[in-house]
Amino acid sequence: MIVRPFETVVEELTLRGTCYLPDTRTRAGAPAAALMHGFGGNRIEGARLFVSLARVLTAQGIAVLAWDRAGHGESDGSFFDTTVSRDVRHTHLVLDAFAGLPDIDADDLHLLGLSLGAVEAVAVAASSPRPIRSVTMLSTAAVFVDEIASGFIQGRPLDTVESLGYFDFLGQRMGPDMIADARTFDPYAAAAGYAGPTLLLHGTEDFVPLRYAERYVEVLDRAELEVIPGADHGWMTVPHRDLVERRTLEHIQAHARHGSEDHA
Repeated sequence: MIVRPFETVVEELTLRGTCYLPDTRTRAGAPAAALMHGFGGNRIEGARLFVSLARVLTAQGIAVLAWDRAGHGESDGSFFDTTVSRDVRHTHLVLDAFAGLPDIDADDLHLLGLSLGAVEAVAVAASSPRPIRSVTMLSTAAVFVDEIASGFIQGRPLDTVESLGYFDFLGQRMGPDMIADARTFDPYAAAAGYAGPTLLLHGTEDFVPLRYAERYVEVLDRAELEVIPGADHGWMTVPHRDLVERRTLEHIQAHARHGSEDHA
């Protein structure tokens, strides 16, 4: 596996990430997966979930990009200004930069998202001007819209936005734009235009109710939902991590444009 830093400028912000590239090349370019982290997270994800995923995928000839969205991790911008709509808009431009790298098959792109990143991934796939061959959604957190509408996030009131000017989310200042954007963003309408294959993995111990994942099966023609007994939001056991890695790899391989015969 080859590990390289990734940078691209989007709306005057430098977004930073990591590219994981297979040691072997293909004549047609490698299938490529972009990993989208959760709200307040970063490109490593909890207990290095995205690093482990990248290693599994690159070992099978799939190039991987994981990057920090604006206001997250090492990327420019402030968490205060985060909105889902901006993340979706930025991701299209990040994918343009990723697809333009040498040895990447620009027509064989796949998306994976965790938590809020899953909501954004399928919204990006639905609105992408370039083909997205598959989407994998882990612990899909479409609940954020209903939570914010009720005046809470993860059981904590949002009224501090009026008194302090921000909401304290894991020690980061979340600004009012996230709230305003959530009041107009419909995650299911945003996803409805995607006609490709979608795999949703959701645990029975996830704090996000299962019904938010089930709704995607109603909206997307080619969505498959797997409910995993005992799994939590971050997939924090060895068996559950192994399952995520295996099912993600299987899903991408099943829908990649080229088979193993193309390896040089």
